[in-house]
Amino acid sequence: MTIKHYPWLENTLKKYEQRNFASSIIIEGESGLAKSELASHFAKRLLCSQIDAPCDHCNSCNYYEASSHPDFCFLSSDSCSSSLYSISKAKKDSIVSKKIEGVRALNEYIGMSNSVSQRRVAVIYDAHLMNVNAQNALLKTLEELPANKHIFIVSNKRNYFLPTIYSRSSIISINNPNADTLNQWIIDQGYIDYSVLNFAPDSTPLEIKRLINDDLANQYLEITQTLNSFCLGKVSNSDLIKFFKDISINYDEKINAIILFLKICLAISTDFYKPHPVITVYAEKKVKSRIVSDLIEDLLDYKMQLMKVPALNEQIGLNHFLFKIKNIF
Repeated sequence: MTIKHYPWLENTLKKYEQRNFASSIIIEGESGLAKSELASHFAKRLLCSQIDAPCDHCNSCNYYEASSHPDFCFLSSDSCSSSLYSISKAKKDSIVSKKIEGVRALNEYIGMSNSVSQRRVAVIYDAHLMNVNAQNALLKTLEELPANKHIFIVSNKRNYFLPTIYSRSSIISINNPNADTLNQWIIDQGYIDYSVLNFAPDSTPLEIKRLINDDLANQYLEITQTLNSFCLGKVSNSDLIKFFKDISINYDEKINAIILFLKICLAISTDFYKPHPVITVYAEKKVKSRIVSDLIEDLLDYKMQLMKVPALNEQIGLNHFLFKIKNIF
């Protein structure tokens, strides 16, 4: 899929048609918005030798497509460019974006002289996994980065990095497309039986595509319908427990599903979200938003306990919170 197949990136692409990039560029937004594809496209555009870049036929573009461009390197959470192995004495599994060894190798590479292009470019994918030591190592390079060297920092988290990294970087913030754009994109991918209503609000395009391809597209809708029926008294506590027991997600994801349902209910009640055709409980029952908000906080605290003690009893936990939900609705 080419970069043109991501319509929510159109304005960003137009903004940088002239290759007016800063030396350090942070691309941030939720997972599933094609940020990595955008960074790769921009890297190829900067390295291209033609005015109308990327041209896809010059030597630079050919090198890039063959993953052998001598002026390009990348780090991700589990791999890196082969060129970084040759300049680092660290173990290969340490030359990744989340570790200082990977950032140091990238720093050394970006500091070398250009070979075939007027610019040298590096991309750090999964940069939201960088620890503080790795960020500090990167900062030292950003402080002295010349105009013909560029580092793209791709993050699934906003406002994650050290303030000094932000002060030395240009920010490209990618937002989720609106429902109309997303629905059209889903149809354009050939998924004519689906719409945004099949997925949780704020689901991103590539996440939706993954769920469809993994046959999980109807899971959110099924969970939402069942929880809504439970809140309306149409599904018993024991039947809901059995439903969660049979569904193919882990315990943490079950708690996440309950939290998401309550958050959507809260958002609908405060007009933050439009009414959802499957969530009808708020139209039939009056509930104080503050009580729902407090229950969400309790569930989030419980999630933290799960991280510390993963063996907590699932049925006892579900019974406890479903009893609370029943008393609210």
